[in-house]
Amino acid sequence: MAKRAFDQASQNQPTDEARDAYLEASRAGQSQPPETEAPAAPEVEGQETSEALQKQPTEAEDDQQKLQLEPEKDQTEQQQKLQEETDKEHPEAEGETAAPEEPETEPVDFSILKNGTVNKGGNVVNEDGKAVGRVTEGILKHLIGKKVDEKGNIWSTDGKIVGKAEPVSESERDELLKEPAPFESFPDAVVDKDGFVVSNGEQVGKVIQGDLAILRGKSVDPDGDILDKAGNVVGKAVRWEPEPEPEPEPEVPVDKSILAGKRVNKAGNVVDGSGVIFGRVVEGDVKRMVGRMCDKNGNILSESGDILGKAELVPEGEREGLKEGPFAELEGCTVAKDGTVVTPAGDIVGRVIKGDAKILFGRAVDEDGDILDKNGNVLGKAERWEPEAVERKKNPMSGRKVNREGNVVDEDGNIIGKLTSGDLQKCSGKEIDDDGDVVDYKGNVVGHCSLIEDIPKVEEESPEDKEKREQAEQDKKLAIQMSVCIEQCLDKIRPICKMITEKIDKAERTPEDERDEEALVREVKPLIEEGGRILSEAKGIIKGLDPDGRIAANAKHKSAAREATPEEHHLADVLKDLTGDVTQCIDNAKRKLEDMPHAKKELNPLWGLLNEPLFQILAAVGLLLAGVLNLVGRLLAGLGLGGLVDGLLGTLGISRVLEGLGLGSFTKSLKGGKKKGGGLLGGVLGG
Repeated sequence: MAKRAFDQASQNQPTDEARDAYLEASRAGQSQPPETEAPAAPEVEGQETSEALQKQPTEAEDDQQKLQLEPEKDQTEQQQKLQEETDKEHPEAEGETAAPEEPETEPVDFSILKNGTVNKGGNVVNEDGKAVGRVTEGILKHLIGKKVDEKGNIWSTDGKIVGKAEPVSESERDELLKEPAPFESFPDAVVDKDGFVVSNGEQVGKVIQGDLAILRGKSVDPDGDILDKAGNVVGKAVRWEPEPEPEPEPEVPVDKSILAGKRVNKAGNVVDGSGVIFGRVVEGDVKRMVGRMCDKNGNILSESGDILGKAELVPEGEREGLKEGPFAELEGCTVAKDGTVVTPAGDIVGRVIKGDAKILFGRAVDEDGDILDKNGNVLGKAERWEPEAVERKKNPMSGRKVNREGNVVDEDGNIIGKLTSGDLQKCSGKEIDDDGDVVDYKGNVVGHCSLIEDIPKVEEESPEDKEKREQAEQDKKLAIQMSVCIEQCLDKIRPICKMITEKIDKAERTPEDERDEEALVREVKPLIEEGGRILSEAKGIIKGLDPDGRIAANAKHKSAAREATPEEHHLADVLKDLTGDVTQCIDNAKRKLEDMPHAKKELNPLWGLLNEPLFQILAAVGLLLAGVLNLVGRLLAGLGLGGLVDGLLGTLGISRVLEGLGLGSFTKSLKGGKKKGGGLLGGVLGG
């Protein structure tokens, strides 16, 4: 209680030592008579002093605080009360203190406060910033920055006393001037595992003395001492903070004035008129800047002065640019057997000047001419070289023209060459170049002439070979003509066969009591007649290809064992389609008419209109082209139609049909074939 009263009387007393000293003085009966007070400045609502000044609430003011320092006479009264309380608490000290006489106290020297200034902490500081006193009266907010005289009076700027101050003791002054402890701002500082002192996760110091294994996790006091539980110092720490990263030194601006007036080339380099490189493009699209000029700041400008990009200087050692080797533009060069260097196209571009050509054969040559092994070791050296061009002899026909006969003649009229390719009408009168090509007035090659001695002699063809060639050409032409005829017939007969099949299928699906067979006959009969007409027309065309029977007579003597030509294969294929479509249509119709007696009676006799011309076509083809029917037979057998064709031929009567087609001489052989092979398909068709 005495201590609190003392704090109210003594404003901003920072240490307990000062309070204890003051209490001792009070116990000894020392007191300081109050001095004349200057009128205190009026209190202002809502103001606060420093933490040392006590707040005095009043009933007249709502929730406002005032700071009014007590005058020195009140301080004396409080000191007397404090002395009485102390005497009550320590009665044994009363006798001791009463015996000796009280020494006289020296008056307080206020001259130290002269020209002092009040700061925000309520202290009076001299010109050096050292605290020499404290405010005892007045509102601190109004006293900040005010001057103090040698009597402790605090004066306002208009010459009025607005407060009082008193000097502080030497011990208090030393305490105020004392340097703060290194860790007093970090009450929770502890030692981490790495020997650093951390507070709130921040490194604020490091251990300089002690065993880290023991010190880890221990607290650090404000002075940096690390204590154990018994209070013994077991380590020492000092303030430490990570060194801040050094600020980058400001870049010295580069003098780019040498680029002024230089232009950008296609490689992105800034060059002068001689091609010497002074800079390179570092910003912007090079394609847009080709030919543009730089200014002294390295900016690449357009014609209108807009900045297109930026360039930087290149070191002087790079101003010559990249030096290219002798083979820089030739990729894939290798060493040939004769020691020459050739491109992938076979052109000779260099030769070996160092190393054994046999060992270097096939190895690659780099752009500098070095010949390396797989490990990069230099095995040889090559240089650029080209063999001397061999002078070509002038073509005797060069500059001459092709005559109307397609010949090339000299000055004497002797034939020295002939037109061997090209249209004679286009080449006639045109000039011949050194290569023997005939060129028109636009320089286009329209033909070629060869010297007489360069034209190979054509061997005379023997009569047998000539006959074979002519026969082959005739057969090829005949097969093409018959293929066209059969294809046209097939395109016409297929829709007919389809309609016949559809109408009979529809009648079959109709219930018997609702089926109209007479109507079916009326619909199908015209279709059969139309199909017979189409087949007869095709038969007539094929027979018309050999009106006098000469081709058929020659075909009897031809070997059927020779390999069929592509044209004959195509003919056999279309014959197979025609035969298969017609025979399948007839067979399906006959089978489905078994349950229709009237339709069967009326339509079955008409199927011969389709059968007879079809097999007359087959016989005619067999007469003109031996071997085609063998192909047709194999194709039909592959489709399983051999039995159908054989049955239809038997119905027609093989002998009568073949005799009607002029094949009576083959009747016996065909009959024998029927016995062996089962009908015409086994004999005539080669089945």
